[in-house]
Amino acid sequence: MKKHLIVLGMIISLLGITACGNNSGDTANASTMDQQSAIDAATTYVDGADGLISQGLVTADDVITAGASYGWSDEFSDTMGAAVENFYEAKKDLGDIQEIKDITFEEDTEKGVVTIKSVIVGSELDPKGDNRTADCTITFVKKRGSYEFDSMLTNVKLTTGELFTNAGMNTLLGMGTVFAVLIILMIIISGFKIIYNMQNKPKKTKDVAKTAEDTVAQIIENEEAQDDTELIAVISAAIAAYEGSGSTDGYIVRSVRRRF
Repeated sequence: MKKHLIVLGMIISLLGITACGNNSGDTANASTMDQQSAIDAATTYVDGADGLISQGLVTADDVITAGASYGWSDEFSDTMGAAVENFYEAKKDLGDIQEIKDITFEEDTEKGVVTIKSVIVGSELDPKGDNRTADCTITFVKKRGSYEFDSMLTNVKLTTGELFTNAGMNTLLGMGTVFAVLIILMIIISGFKIIYNMQNKPKKTKDVAKTAEDTVAQIIENEEAQDDTELIAVISAAIAAYEGSGSTDGYIVRSVRRRF
C-alpha cells in the first residue's frame, strides 16, 4: 500500500505543477508555482526517493526497472533513477530523514525552469555533534505546456575539518598513485635491462671463448714453428759433421716429421 501511495504522490506532483496559459493562449510566461507548490513538490520527491530506497531500489537501473511496472515514461524513469541513486549515496551520511526545511523556489519564466531548494536534516551526527544536513535542489523544466521533473541533486554538508581531511586524502591518493606508477615504470625499465643482458651474455661468452681458442692455437703454432727451426738447425749440423764438411750449404733440410 505504501508503495502505491508513493507512486501516486509522485504522479500528482508531476502533473500538479502545470503552466496555465493566458487568454491569448501564450503559456511561455504563465506560472502557477507558489510557495505551497514548492513545499509540496520538495516534500513529495524527497519522501518518494526515500521510500523507493526503503524498498531496496538503490540504483538507477533498479528504479528504471520498477518504473516499467509503475507505468512511468522512460524519460521520467531515467530521471528519477538518477535522483534516487544520488539520494542513496547522500543517505549513507545523513541517516534517516528527520526534517525538510528552508524550502524556497526560483522560477525563470523565459527559460521555463523552476528550481526548488531545501535543506534535509538527517539522524546522523557530524563531528561537532549536530545533525547532518544536506542541500537538495529539485529542478522542473517546462515541456508540453507543463513543468516536468528534470533533476534532483542532494549534497551532504561537511564540516571544515572534514573538507580538509577529504582534500588531504585525495591529495595523498593522487600522489600515491603517481609514485606507484613511477615505481612500476622503473621496475619495467630495469626488467628490460636485465633481459637485454641475459640475451647478449651467451653471445659475448661464445665470442670470448672463440678468441681465446684462436689465441692458444696461434701460440701453439708459433711454438711448433720455433721448435722445427731449432730441430732443423741441429739436424743440418749433425749431417755436416758426419760428412766432414764444415758447412751446410750443400744441402737443405725442408721438413721434419715426428713419429710419436
